[in-house]
Amino acid sequence: MSVTRALVQTLSECIEHVLDTSLHADKALTQLLQNNPQWSLDERQYVVSNYYHIFRFKRLLTYLLEHENLPLDGFGYWLTCQVVTKQALPEWVDTERYHVERLQSLIEQAPEAIRLSLPDWLNEVAHIQLGEKWQVIANALNQSAQQYLRVNTLKSDIATVTASLAKEGIKVSNVELDAHIALKVESNSHLFRSQAFQSGWFEMQDAGSQQIAPFLDVKPGHKVVDACAGAGGKSLHLAALMENKGRLLSLDIHEHKLETLKQRAKRAGVHVAETRVIQNNKTIKRQKEKFDRVLLDVPCSGLGVLKRNPDAKWHLNSQNLDTLIDLQTDILARYSQMCKVGGKLVYATCSILPAENEQQVERFLENNPNWQLEDSLCLLPGINSEFDGFYAARLVKNS
Repeated sequence: MSVTRALVQTLSECIEHVLDTSLHADKALTQLLQNNPQWSLDERQYVVSNYYHIFRFKRLLTYLLEHENLPLDGFGYWLTCQVVTKQALPEWVDTERYHVERLQSLIEQAPEAIRLSLPDWLNEVAHIQLGEKWQVIANALNQSAQQYLRVNTLKSDIATVTASLAKEGIKVSNVELDAHIALKVESNSHLFRSQAFQSGWFEMQDAGSQQIAPFLDVKPGHKVVDACAGAGGKSLHLAALMENKGRLLSLDIHEHKLETLKQRAKRAGVHVAETRVIQNNKTIKRQKEKFDRVLLDVPCSGLGVLKRNPDAKWHLNSQNLDTLIDLQTDILARYSQMCKVGGKLVYATCSILPAENEQQVERFLENNPNWQLEDSLCLLPGINSEFDGFYAARLVKNS
């Protein structure tokens, strides 16, 4: 497609607005796309890809612009992003003014944290915790996110969804996971306008995330609680694994997220799920030892999902990371009481830091000898996974 001045100008204006106001990038992008329904599918995909690249490499782009004494405006960020991601520049760009070859040389000479476009403190913490693995992981997290679908087995199957999407020009391919098959989106027409989506036959969910619910080892008829349910992606998966039999309680402190879950559950044909807002500690105490399975997908740094949420690293600092770690410790200690003796609990994060993962579980087991670790799952982008980064530990309550 031809990249026009008008398209770049509209994108640049949105970038400037986000940078000036510190808005979360995903919300501003949603509004940008809604405001420009005339864009073709190719134009929309170009905008989305470059938009996220700009926030992915924001620190490096700022470094290049400042070094060359160029304006820190939306157009400057767009142009340097084209250089960093090695995209061809449109003919109407004045390449002499921006010294493209010199920009390319500067990238190679930049310090590691700038080249990886990370805050210094985060690069240092990750190096300490992950050692030689970190640079490989960091480079993987700087890649664009792929789209994956989870087929809703309450309503459909792989073959039916694949055929239905193909009729509407949407190509998908199978991805073998341990417990099931995910679908990778190879070409995206209007995915959420498709008959398959409207019929509740699938959910958009990363293939890494799809491995968490099966890890809880649920069975039809179980009493299950998803204690940090959010908008319910994993609750819906659990309901399908339970075959809509038993009890599924989805808890969260945010009522608006549970309202979204209800809407998604209705579309997906899930009728086993009950939602409840966590108002105080009494909400948890009332559920003491009532569940066969407990899922704790706890609040975390989100460092494992930087591919699809690249501006998260700019909203994080060492102080709120410490606060998150304390919150995780507290949730694991209190919410684990909902599990029956003989039941199982999965502690999960979308982080790649041991301080949020293995070290949390080790500390819990030291303080709770009546629990034991049955198995763990650690997905590290670039190391053992092409998906988002996730951690999960399955614990058994012995007494």
